[in-house]
Amino acid sequence: MFEQLQAEWGGLDTLCANAGIAGPIALVEDIELEAWRRCLSVNLEGAFLFAKYAVPLMKAQRAGSIILTSSSAGIYGYPNRAPYAASKWAVNGLMKTLAMELGPFGIRANSICPGAVEGPRMERVLAREAAVKGTTRDAIYEGYAKGTSMRSFVTAGDIGAMAVFLASDAARFVSGQIIAVDGHTENPDPKV
Repeated sequence: MFEQLQAEWGGLDTLCANAGIAGPIALVEDIELEAWRRCLSVNLEGAFLFAKYAVPLMKAQRAGSIILTSSSAGIYGYPNRAPYAASKWAVNGLMKTLAMELGPFGIRANSICPGAVEGPRMERVLAREAAVKGTTRDAIYEGYAKGTSMRSFVTAGDIGAMAVFLASDAARFVSGQIIAVDGHTENPDPKV
C-alpha cells in the first residue's frame, strides 16, 4: 500500500491511524491472555505498523503529520478495561517517541484522545458494560455523560475536525501533544 502511495501520489502528507477495538470488559484477573494480546495487537501494533511504513515516505519529503487515535482511557485509565487502557497509554507513548525522532525531519506526531463517541461501536460497549454491571444501557450512557463537564458524548465529526486541524498548516508547530476531544472528562468511571 505504501509503495503504491509513493508511486501514484509521490509521497504521503498525513497518516491518521484510527483503527482500534474495545477489548474485553472484565476485572484484570478475569481477562483471558489471548483477549489481552488481541486488543494490544490491534490498538498498538496497528498504529506502530502504519507509522513504521509511513515514516520513510515522510522522511524523503522532509514533512508530514502523523495522527494516532488514542482515547481518554489513555489519559485516565478505566476500571474493567485494562487491555484497552493499557494499549491507548502505549499509543500515546509511541506518539511521543515519534515526535522526538521525527521532528528534525519536519514531521509532526500527535494523539487524539476521544471520549465516548456516539455510534455503533459505543453502543456495543454500552450494552456489554451494562451486562457486566447488571444494569441498563441507558444507565451506563448517563453515567458516561455525567462523567464529562459538557455532560454529553462527542461525535465522529468532532474527532475528524481535530484530525483535519492537526493535518493542516495551522498546526505546523503542534507536535508531541496528547489532545483530548472528550467534553472534558471529570470522572472516567462514574458510578451507575
